[in-house]
Amino acid sequence: MNRTKRPNGYWSPERLYAEALKYETRQEFQQKNGAAYKASGLLKIRDQICGHMLKLKNPKGHWTPETLHAEALKYSNKVDFREKSNPAFLTASRKGLLEQICSHMEAGKLPNGYWQNKENCAAEALKYMNRRAFSLANSSAYHGADVNGWLDEICSHMDFNPSSDSNAVYVWKAKGHMFNGLQIYKFGTTSARLEDRRISEVARFAGMEFEIVILTKVTVHASELESQLLQLGINPHYQGFNGATEFRALTDDELKAALDLIDIHKEGSNLGNNLW
Repeated sequence: MNRTKRPNGYWSPERLYAEALKYETRQEFQQKNGAAYKASGLLKIRDQICGHMLKLKNPKGHWTPETLHAEALKYSNKVDFREKSNPAFLTASRKGLLEQICSHMEAGKLPNGYWQNKENCAAEALKYMNRRAFSLANSSAYHGADVNGWLDEICSHMDFNPSSDSNAVYVWKAKGHMFNGLQIYKFGTTSARLEDRRISEVARFAGMEFEIVILTKVTVHASELESQLLQLGINPHYQGFNGATEFRALTDDELKAALDLIDIHKEGSNLGNNLW
């Protein structure tokens, strides 16, 4: 059915407040009633009427040693901490604070000696495209493989310098993520030989589902093309994970402009050369 258009001036502060109470997050509010969400911004009352909502994004510099410790105290094991608060977990790993702030935690859901098993470590290693990502995301598995002498073998599929080729670009859609009423997409570069592994890794760390729009080899240095692509759209200012700065909210026309730009530099003909 067609939605009835509201008359000008319909969204009063009272109506906006009542509408906002229907939603648990700003993202849900924006997705389900973009007109009301936009009106709340124009009236400068968005923060006020969204005060009851859950916060999905923390301001820059939020993760200090104190806030990381407070976040870690919400969980009884590292598995839950990593899965439910991944940006905090990764920040603590990078800052070398993980063991300190997790000292209260149980051993976790995994049985003792789990990461002393080669098959378990190998299965975990397959989730990552380089050793740094592996060590940050699961230091226990990485350490177990290292001390037992399996590290080189189980990491043989990894690329030690994943940006070295820089001969492919990609665009993927962050399913269910909007900014200012626009769909969010991720631009990026990778090595053609790695196929979609870089995409899978970034999406996992970001906690997003992805839909690949294009993944293709290009004739120019991919980072140069990426710089041009990043001039399109609006930056939603994600943070806390690798690749966070390359997300953009795009209109349909901006997405088409991005694909047209990629098509100009795509290797070979327009057919048969997409990696995806």
